Amino acid sequence: MEKITIDLFEKFKYISEMKANPSQSKLAFLSAKADLEKNNYGYDLYKIENYKMSKIVHLKTNGQFIWEDDDTVLFPYTKNKTEEKQKKDMHAIYYRYHIENKGFEKAYEFPIPVKIEKVLGSKLILRTQITKEDEILFFADEKGRKNYLKTRKEKYLYEDIDKVPFYFNGRGFVNDARSLIYLYDINEKTFTLINDEKVNVGQMILSKDEKSIYYLGQPQSKLRLLYDYVYQYDIETKQTTFLYHKSEYGISWIQLLNDELVCAANNHEAYGLNQNDDFYKIIDGDLVLFASFGKTIGNTTGSDARLGGQPQVIADKDRIIFISTVDDHTVLESLNKDGSLEIMYEAYGALEGLTMVEDKVYFVASLKQRLQEIYAFNHGREQQLTRLNYRALKDYYISRPKKYVLKKENHEVTGFTLVPEDYSKDKKYPMILDIHGGPKTIYSTNYYHEMQYWANQGYVVAFCNPRGSDGKGNDFADIRGKYGTIDYDDIMGFVDYVLKRNPQIDKKQLYVTGGSYGGFMTNWIVGHTDRFRAAASQRSISNWVSFFGTSDIGFYFAKDQTAATPIKDLDLMWEQSPLKYVDQVKTPTLFIHSDQDYRCPIEQAMQFYSVLQYKEIDTKLVWFKGETHELSRGGKPQARMKRLKEITKWFETH
Repeated sequence: MEKITIDLFEKFKYISEMKANPSQSKLAFLSAKADLEKNNYGYDLYKIENYKMSKIVHLKTNGQFIWEDDDTVLFPYTKNKTEEKQKKDMHAIYYRYHIENKGFEKAYEFPIPVKIEKVLGSKLILRTQITKEDEILFFADEKGRKNYLKTRKEKYLYEDIDKVPFYFNGRGFVNDARSLIYLYDINEKTFTLINDEKVNVGQMILSKDEKSIYYLGQPQSKLRLLYDYVYQYDIETKQTTFLYHKSEYGISWIQLLNDELVCAANNHEAYGLNQNDDFYKIIDGDLVLFASFGKTIGNTTGSDARLGGQPQVIADKDRIIFISTVDDHTVLESLNKDGSLEIMYEAYGALEGLTMVEDKVYFVASLKQRLQEIYAFNHGREQQLTRLNYRALKDYYISRPKKYVLKKENHEVTGFTLVPEDYSKDKKYPMILDIHGGPKTIYSTNYYHEMQYWANQGYVVAFCNPRGSDGKGNDFADIRGKYGTIDYDDIMGFVDYVLKRNPQIDKKQLYVTGGSYGGFMTNWIVGHTDRFRAAASQRSISNWVSFFGTSDIGFYFAKDQTAATPIKDLDLMWEQSPLKYVDQVKTPTLFIHSDQDYRCPIEQAMQFYSVLQYKEIDTKLVWFKGETHELSRGGKPQARMKRLKEITKWFETH
């Protein structure tokens, strides 16, 4: 068998944007592929009809499309340098592609950057994120447009900030930006704003007769609010109705079930921000409990082998079908019209996206250590429809995860190991402990490129789901005010458990790494034990006090997770900060961080790194320019290569 190399991910095809056409007779989806030389991702549009897949068209670096009708798609595209310049000048240009006759033509040019959300006959639903000042672009003549763009360009030298958050990971500065929905009349070429301009629009769905738009909204405020309102907009009368207008619940999504509006929501009262949702109906302005759930809705498995988003909940006649995370895997579940819940399918790996075609569920999944493919769900079993990634891992050694269950007094910790090829009791092996982010996510049995690479390099790789992780209910996931205590005990207990059952692992060659929460825990570990020879801390948290004021989610996430603020209970917040224990660190520690990571800002790594340098501890900071919190998963290909090389080299040289 061949050994997996760092750059093997260049062969992977990442599936996203899986959507059925209006009559649900076929679907289309995007397949992305990394290009190391160009340092970007190229996208191809495919269709599946009658269970057969075929390529439609290459979309260059564009990662979105929308069905216009059953045989036509629309997508952002620029065909020449003139259109490229228009795009840079805040135009949005859409092209139309006729699937059957392969006709290709320019469809729309908008004076402002918008995304087409839905085609409604002679109208389009458009979404945009603009400032109040940007609205001039709707009606300005060419001279006025040039003057405004010049002024806007000069404004890049500074930012006027009067809100929190003022920037957002992956989006940059958002202080004045608003998420708005417009109806565009194709014939009259007019724009009608459907939401109050002081309300940021979240998820949006249509009624079955396509006469009403339902949407989630959050009022703009100086400090971001953590609850959602629900609105209904009548397309014919242009009237808005407030369906739910109370400051009580955070709402994850809304769907129509037999013409009744159902939402997944929680009030954060018992378990804070990470509390699992229940299902509610919206009746007479209130949320009325429809079905208790208390589990995780959606796929929270970690992966570095997916790119782009997928719908994880769909409405189907008299039921709502959704993905849920349970223990160490994902399941397909349905919420039925009578409020009952049913598990339809359990996946050995990760379900990642859903749609309906000809009354059948189709899903994107990474199953049994295979990369993403599309499957039809038939009679309780999956039927594979694509083989996009068949050759990517063919003839390579893929380590199969070995499952471990550490039984403690009142709970269990599930984890896994990957081992090198020809793993032998007669040899000694180094081990890498890899810690997931979140913390309310999980490691599952889906393919993880970095771990498989390390197993191919001769390492045993260990990974687990300690308390704080997802999949085992609210109590298990609740570590508010306990960071670095019960979760640390679970992780170290798991390491001991793996070492006991694998005597061939060299206890003197243990390494640790992790990103986000995993970076926090890496920082915590090196301040509390010297058992690891080296550590690689990625996009980490080191100081909850400064994180509170610099992260895009800091003011509410830090407060919720540490049960403290810098104003009140500062000592408790500092107690849970790895930086407090930096004087105890002896472990050589590498820091990987991106300067446009606004979720865990780079100052978190800078603080820890600088103190280790001051202490003359072996350390290094790799500062990635222009990358975000998503570096390891969706960063530019060359940056992803550099990151994994640096971590591996750090372990090899220690």
